[in-house]
Parts: sequence; C-alpha cells; structure tokens
Amino acid sequence: DKMASSKDDSTNGMIASDYKEPHELPSLPAGLSADSLLVSALTGEARKSSMRDLSASRYAGGGDTIPRSPTKSVVINLPEEPPSKRMRTHTNAAPIDAVVSGINSSVNYVDRINAIRVAHQSFDHGIQLTHDREIAAGADVALCKHLSLLLYKAQSEEMDRERHAAAAAATGADSSSRTTTPDPVNAIPDLESGEGGGVIEELGSTCEVMEAVYRCSADTVATSFARLGSELLPMLIKITNHEVRRRRDRQAASSATASEGDQQQQLDPLIDARDLILKKSTKILGHFARIGSLTQPLAYHPGLLSCLRRVISCPIGLVPRECRLNALWIVANLACNAENMVMMACHPDLLETLVGPAHRPIEDEEADIGDIDLFMEALRSRDIAIRAIFNLSWAPENKLLLSEHANLVEALLRTLMYRVSSWGGFGRGVSGILLQSRKHAACALRNLAAAPRRNKQILCRQAVNGTLLDKISDSARNDPDSEVREKALAALNNLACSTTAEEFVKRAETLEILADSALLETDDQEGGTASHALRVLEKSIPEDDENYALLKPHLDKVAAAKQDITTEEGQAQEDASEGGAQEEAKEGEE
Repeated sequence: DKMASSKDDSTNGMIASDYKEPHELPSLPAGLSADSLLVSALTGEARKSSMRDLSASRYAGGGDTIPRSPTKSVVINLPEEPPSKRMRTHTNAAPIDAVVSGINSSVNYVDRINAIRVAHQSFDHGIQLTHDREIAAGADVALCKHLSLLLYKAQSEEMDRERHAAAAAATGADSSSRTTTPDPVNAIPDLESGEGGGVIEELGSTCEVMEAVYRCSADTVATSFARLGSELLPMLIKITNHEVRRRRDRQAASSATASEGDQQQQLDPLIDARDLILKKSTKILGHFARIGSLTQPLAYHPGLLSCLRRVISCPIGLVPRECRLNALWIVANLACNAENMVMMACHPDLLETLVGPAHRPIEDEEADIGDIDLFMEALRSRDIAIRAIFNLSWAPENKLLLSEHANLVEALLRTLMYRVSSWGGFGRGVSGILLQSRKHAACALRNLAAAPRRNKQILCRQAVNGTLLDKISDSARNDPDSEVREKALAALNNLACSTTAEEFVKRAETLEILADSALLETDDQEGGTASHALRVLEKSIPEDDENYALLKPHLDKVAAAKQDITTEEGQAQEDASEGGAQEEAKEGEE
C-alpha cells in the first residue's frame, strides 16, 4: 500500500509547477500594426522584406518569442491559472472569430503571412480560459488545416526543384544541388527564388501559434485531440523526423571536427526557423502528454516513440536544448500509464536512449562545463531520464529487465550519491533538482530490489563492482533528506533474502544502519522495513553458521532495546494502576 501510494504521488508530480512559466504578450515589428497587416498587399521585394521583419522580430535576442526565465530551464510551458478577480485582456488582440476566419480564408502567400501574424499576436498569452474559447471557436482545426497546406506546398516546391535539377543534369548543367527524396523540410530553399524559404518560416510560425493555443485547460486539450489528433500527430511526427534526419545528414556530410560542424549550422540561413519547428512541435506533443487519458493512445501511436527516441539520442548541440528536454519529459509522462510500461521498456532502443543522459557522469564533468546553461541542460536531462526509469520500474514485468541492465543500475546509484554541486547557489534551482533526482533514483532502486531472488543476488554481488549495498546504506544513513533515507532503507529491506543474507552480514555498517533504524520504529511500525529486514536475515542464517556471529550482536541490541521499552511501559502502567487504586481507597475511607 505504501508503494502504491508513492506511485500515485509520482504520477501526479510529473506535471510539476516548476515547468510553468508566464508568457509575455508579443509585439509586432516596428512600423507594423495589426490593421496595416490586414490591408497590406505585399509583392516582390516587399514580400521578402516582410519575412525578414517577421524573422527579426521573432528571433531578436537569439531565442524564442516567449522569453525564457533567467532562473530556470523550462521543459513544458504549462499555462498559469487565470486570476480569480480580474482577467488580463489584450489591448491589441483581434476578435477570436475574426482571427480564426482569417486563417481559414488565407490561401495565397500574403494572406497566410498576415493571418498567422495576427493569430500570433492574439493567441500568444497565458490566460487559460481565453485559450479554451479559442479552441471552442475552431482555432485548433484552422491551424491544423493550415499546417497541412504548408506541408503540401513545401513538398510540391521541393518536387519542382528536383525536376528542374533533373532537367539541368540532362542538359549537362551542374546538378550538385540535386536532392533525391522529396522532403518538406530537408532541403534549404533559395531565399532569392521567392517563397521557398518562407514556407519553412511559415511552418515554424504556425507551430508556434498552435502551441500557444494548447496552453488551455486539460479538458479542452482532450476535446481537441479527439477531434483532430489522428490527423495532427502524423504531421508533427513527420516534421520532427525530417528535421532531425536533415541535421544528422548534414552533420555526417560535414567534416568530423566540431568547429566545422558549428560553422555549417551557422551557414544555414533558416536555422532559427528550423529550431522553432522542433521546439514548438515537441511542445505541442507535450501538451497532449500532460493529459492522463491521452498517454495510452499517444504511446501506441505509430512512430511517436521512435520519433522521441531520435530527438533524445541526437548529439549535444544538434537540436535545441528545449527540444531534447521536451522529448524526455513526454517519454517520462507516457511511462506513468501502467498500460504503457511494459511496451515502452521493450520498445527498440528506448531504454538505452534513456540510460544515455541518466548515466552521464555530470558530477565528474562539473569543472569542465563552463556554462551554467549547459550544466542545467545536463542536470535536467538526467533528472527527467531517471524519472522515466522510475516510472517504468513499477511494472513487475520490467523489474527483471531493468535490474539486469548494468549501466542503468549504475546511473541510479550515481544519481543517488550526487548530493551537492559546485553550481549550486546561482539561483537556478540546482539543489532542488538534485534532491528530486535522488528521490526518484531511490524509489527506482527500491522497486528493482523487489526483483526475483536470483536478480537480488546479482545486484548485491556484481552491480557496480559489488558496491550497491554500500552505496544504498550510505544514502540510508547520510542523505540530508528524510524521504530519500526512507526509500533507501526500503531498498535494503527488499534486497534482504536468503540468497543475499551473506552479503548483508559481511557489511557491519549495513547491519548497524538496520539496527539503528529498527530502534526508531514505533510500536505501530512493528512490521517496519528495518525490523523486517533483520528478521529475514535472522531466519536466513542458521545459528550454527559462522556468519550468525556477525549478525547476533545487532539482533541482541534491538531485542534489548525493545525489552527495555516494554519494561518501562509496563512499569508505567503498574504505577498508574497503583495510583488509581490508592485514590479509590482514599475516596472510600472518606
């Protein structure tokens, strides 16, 4: 019952308040207004100037339109609760119905740009109730249709470029720029040729507006998913897969040196728009994943887990940090559903992908990580990966698989022992993340320790060079957090059995911790973890065994202490009875 309760707490804790961040209202580029956008008719150079203005306004400062908090790393931006007394309004926002109608009626390039620009101004806010009204007005459906139009247009233009390249090759022209596969986001179009580059930026802008709309309530997200999820999910997966594949192909084609790889990324004139596509598409998936009823259909949707795995496994720096954290967060949330746990643990390479960031020795790399943002990314990645492993460890069928994974067990122990960082004290919440990671690591070890006896023996004898019991014992005694100490003690209790008793009695410190903890357990905790572990060890080792001599002093210590407590309580009861009898006799004499 205690373990089940902890599971429920963990599941609810997946949508934590530390992933919330307020959103500021955006502003249009200087010299532009919503009214002028609705009546403008851009052609030729004016059209290109409009796209450059949109890009400059969005990527000013080198980041997202939504300013990131200087004090924390955001994974999924969940909406803040609406104010109870007075709702903030948009002074420049167009009516919702007018904005949705503008998106639905926009087909040519100029109208599409204007419609999405106005939608961005109207929908990018943090008022949950207003987002509910936007989806009720059909904003999600309009944007989904708009996204499908852009994908079709991007693919058509790419096929046209391929035909032109084939024709040029047939006439002996240079065909070095020819591509072989139609790809809506794979090629870098010629910005001077017209709309090619604009389609990539339109995709990013549309995903950005759609993500803003999904900052609505959970019920509204579920309603929207039931209405268009079967059409939207394949598009988001396709966009993300193609962009990740494009980056991997470009990296493979470049030289092996990191400097040249960075140079190639900088030479991409659409890198900001492509980053925006990845960040916002994964955020939209994250908004779906925060709804408990959607976790099972999401996990079983064809290609989604593979898509997330590709994002997580990308080399550091190849995809935006926020994109990788989003993907990890989604996997951790999907792993909360009991119907998904076994399937996800058996999904090809998914477990290995989670072990990657979880096993990274951040504590040994602190001196070499010269940037707080890089450190926070590594720390967040490990924290969410450990959380995902903990969620998967609940399924009884997974205990055998996970407990036999050497790097996974080592990652849990390494996280459990990582208590203090030199990067703490900068106001970025490092200590809180370390504590949260230790809690999840201790819970995961407790769950894995409930594996069959053969696996318990392997864990105690072979895991991390036979130091598993020593590290868990150290955590049970020395961790500054009482919850972590409690979970570590529960892990020792689960590991105690007839096949591991010999490993326990060899460690005097472990026995001492169990004895001291048993003394602190009250009468209503007679079946507590420490007392239970000692009883298991006592039954597992015969009295004529030489190892019993190592265990007996600790058993006697607990028995004597319990006897003294019982004697004191009995004496107190006798004194109370005698006092009551004397008072009754005195009252009778009177």
